[in-house]
Amino acid sequence: MSRIIENVGMLDLTQATEETVTSIERIGNVGLVIYRAETAHLLTLLKNAGNIGKTIEIPEGHRYYSGTLRLNEEYFQLLEQPDRVFVNGTVIIDKGVSLEAFQSGTLHLVVNGEVYAPRHLAAAVTSALLKVGGASAEIHAYEYEPRFESGKVQLNNAYLASNSEPMELVLNGMVHLDKELDMEQFSARIEKIQVNGKAIIHEHQSPYFYDKLKKINGLVEVIPAGFEYVTKPLRLNARSVRRFKDHKLYTNKPLILEADVTRDAFSQAVSEIQSTSFIICGEEIEDLVWERCPNLNTEIVSYERLFVFISGEETWSRDQLAALGQPASFIVDGTLTFDDDVTEEDIKASMSSLDLFGEVVVGEKRIKGILYPYLRANNGSIIVKGTEEELAGIGNVGMLSL
Repeated sequence: MSRIIENVGMLDLTQATEETVTSIERIGNVGLVIYRAETAHLLTLLKNAGNIGKTIEIPEGHRYYSGTLRLNEEYFQLLEQPDRVFVNGTVIIDKGVSLEAFQSGTLHLVVNGEVYAPRHLAAAVTSALLKVGGASAEIHAYEYEPRFESGKVQLNNAYLASNSEPMELVLNGMVHLDKELDMEQFSARIEKIQVNGKAIIHEHQSPYFYDKLKKINGLVEVIPAGFEYVTKPLRLNARSVRRFKDHKLYTNKPLILEADVTRDAFSQAVSEIQSTSFIICGEEIEDLVWERCPNLNTEIVSYERLFVFISGEETWSRDQLAALGQPASFIVDGTLTFDDDVTEEDIKASMSSLDLFGEVVVGEKRIKGILYPYLRANNGSIIVKGTEEELAGIGNVGMLSL
């Protein structure tokens, strides 16, 4: 069965066959294609691929390694036969590797990625890579062996205290500097930082952070001074809103204000909101919410009496709609599926408006047409069952081997 795949970071054709390549009906943009001489002809079969950023042929006779490869003194000492290795990723040479061991070894290394070498080996490693040629490598000479972190990293005081020596950090993913991080200790403990992804910092931390930042492949998000960083959807009612006093909120998650939040309570609780997501509020306080949101890109959706917020996947029947008892504002940030027997009368009796940030799935085209007049914010899609691209079962892929 043919498959449709969205964007692919790296496409590995080293073990591919004509059958596996032709089983892909369409591929979006491809960042990198790696192949061997014997699979080079398969590149011509990628007719339905989008833009291809780069192609690399693995040199003949080289083993292929993808990921992070660590090389220590023992490896070089035990190397009796020539070892030809092509690495797509990161190579880390331990600090304990001597210049003699490195130069006397028979390693032929080709790297597409980054090489971290201790300072006393940097020149020799550069010379060896230039001699072999082939792919492109970025060489980093280090004094303190780099510490690699992947995923979501919270950089706090405990993290700094976990290592007695200065650290060279390589962060892959998302890193958040804790608001209470001791920046003097940060300067003393961190030698340098490299970020592949996203860094979230507070405004007062900017001078210290940029002083240590040597490279970033991604972006830095700066939380303005005086703002509270909200990391998950925040739902406030008349009781919970009392926790706040002239708070400034910074978030990329939904903010939901229940109907019992009064004008006075909201005015006392929140003084400013910076949001790249959306805010749900009652019509009675909508003007106050607008006043506190300087970012024109923030979506503010209001409701008159009742609202239904869909954040995950939900299926609604006629009985559920009837149980509402009155028309409600539907705000969909996930997937809302209506049962096939939901009628036009059910929609009219239960829905006052529809704000769409996700998907609504309906049983027939007529119901789709009925929903359009209710749309306010339309940043999603309405889909009729059976018309979805069933082949589009795979989204973005970091690495794909065929």
